[in-house]
Parts: sequence; C-alpha cells; structure tokens
Amino acid sequence: MPAIRDALRREVEARALECCEYCHSQKGFSPDPFSIEHIIPLSKGGDTKSDNLLSCQGYNNHKYNHLDGIDTTSGKKIPLFNPRQQNGLIILNGMKIFLY
Repeated sequence: MPAIRDALRREVEARALECCEYCHSQKGFSPDPFSIEHIIPLSKGGDTKSDNLLSCQGYNNHKYNHLDGIDTTSGKKIPLFNPRQQNGLIILNGMKIFLY
C-alpha cells in the first residue's frame, strides 16, 4: 500500500477538525491513536485521494476491506456506513453514536 503523503494526511486531519469521522471523538482526548484510512479500500478499487480518506480512531479497521455486511436483525446484506455519504445513528460494540 502506498504511503500517504504528510501534506495529504494534514489535509484530511484538518477537514475532520482533528476528530474521528465515525464517532466524532477528539484526537486530543482519545486514548487510541488516530490513523488515516481509506473509505473504499485499495483492494476494492479505492484510491489515495482526499475524498476517499478519513481520520479514524480505529473503527475503520474493523471493516477490513469489506464494503458491506450482514444486518444481524434482518439477515440481509447491507452497505457498511460511509461517513461521506450517510449520517444518523450507528451502534458500535453496543454503544449508540449519533452522527451529524
């Protein structure tokens, strides 16, 4: 995987206001390090451009290279959350998070 240039990393962090783009926790108050992650993985045709990158506290790592998953209630295949295209309520590890 190609390295993300420092200037691009700073651009993504500034756009996110140094917050996780999934849960909006602030980088300065997080016990976990933030990283810059691909929304659409390189292995699925994504690229290393600003609009496909996000600042993340680690949630993006849980999806690995998947773009969809199984809804545990309906059993149907559904697209995974994309903070560039969606907002609303998500539940991660039993914790309700409202995204705006």
